[in-house]
Amino acid sequence: KSNIGHTQAAAGVAGVMKVVLSLQHELLPKTLHAEEPSPHIAWEGSGLSLLHEARGWKRGARIRRVGVSSFGASGTNAHVVIEEAPAAASAAEANVAADVPFALPLLVSGRDEAALRGQAQRLRGWLREHADARWVDVVHTAALHRSHFDERAVIVAAEAASSVEALEALAQGQHDPRVARGRAMPRGKVVFVFPGQGSQWQGMGRALLAESAVFAESVRACDAALLPWTGWSVLSLLRGEESPELPPYERVDAVQTSLFAMGVGLSALWRSLGLEPAAVVGHSQGEVTAAVVSGALSLADGARVVAARSQAVRQRCGDGGMLLVERPVSEVAERLKRYGVALSVAAVNTSSSTVVSGETGALASLKSELESASVFCRLVNVDYASHSTQMDVLLPGLLAELSTLSPQAGQIPFYSTVESRRLGGEELDGSYWYRNL
Repeated sequence: KSNIGHTQAAAGVAGVMKVVLSLQHELLPKTLHAEEPSPHIAWEGSGLSLLHEARGWKRGARIRRVGVSSFGASGTNAHVVIEEAPAAASAAEANVAADVPFALPLLVSGRDEAALRGQAQRLRGWLREHADARWVDVVHTAALHRSHFDERAVIVAAEAASSVEALEALAQGQHDPRVARGRAMPRGKVVFVFPGQGSQWQGMGRALLAESAVFAESVRACDAALLPWTGWSVLSLLRGEESPELPPYERVDAVQTSLFAMGVGLSALWRSLGLEPAAVVGHSQGEVTAAVVSGALSLADGARVVAARSQAVRQRCGDGGMLLVERPVSEVAERLKRYGVALSVAAVNTSSSTVVSGETGALASLKSELESASVFCRLVNVDYASHSTQMDVLLPGLLAELSTLSPQAGQIPFYSTVESRRLGGEELDGSYWYRNL
């Protein structure tokens, strides 16, 4: 009150503001305009005194607390106790695991070309002056704590030093392979797409298991869910451990369970970074992963489907194969007529890419025929005829194995590559997964 006088309803708030500033600056300011203590207060023995001079109030072992009182003329009394906030961790004390060991995007924007270049120049100067700034913090701040205008650029770099060169090129209007340019477009939606067998490679996921806690935790959950059905650890397989209990990496059940764990783990990682899918879709066994991510299948049910599916396929290994043909499905189907039930269309990848599945001898004959006609084709790295009549014999066993699944409505739309439409989660029962095979 001696600072600013009567402020009516704002009096208490003014006191709180003064206290917070005192805590922040570690200083109790002099009480202004109060040289003569009021005679109406018994100062002696009260423990109270006016601050005739500013007094230091350093943070120490004891937590600093302040009481702020507000006494209204009408009889309204209020009192609040304010405590200092915990000390923020310094950059040196911060968790080093936050230093991401791969390239990250630095977002730069402006209202027009000139503003964009100017912003790039200022960022370049700031990074030169703050060489000790953590790259992950710079990227985080630029992405989440700055306004984003229509003229945009992205600098992809793993460290601040390399971004300085790229920012200089952007500021000068020069080309740099680390810089992507464009204008803002209406926000699109993200779809998570999960691949089938053939997208795997030995060593996949190993770096993420070591470097991403979110990914590793998710894969461990998959491992626990799969173990009762496989009898071996997919986590150990992905880590490249050597054990007589582990199957060869190229075996179909090893491949498919690994892809399942990878898909679930990567989804968890992307979502932890704020990337939420508007829909999910999968190809072949990738649909199982999509169903789990959508919420239509629990992780336990998804693990059971992928394990049962891959173990069933093992019964047909060595009996067939698959061939990728870079031609429209209508043209491929016409060529297949003379092969009868020996060959069939397994998948339509795109408007000009088709997969054929069936008997080994018939596939070899078709491959020779296509190559003679200068049509690109190649054998898929599998030794069974998935998505063909060869799978029919597996129907009774697979249906029995999956009869107790509990599919449910998912939280994320699931688009079926079996039915070519959006499906409700309740439809993803055992018969659906047989048709997926």
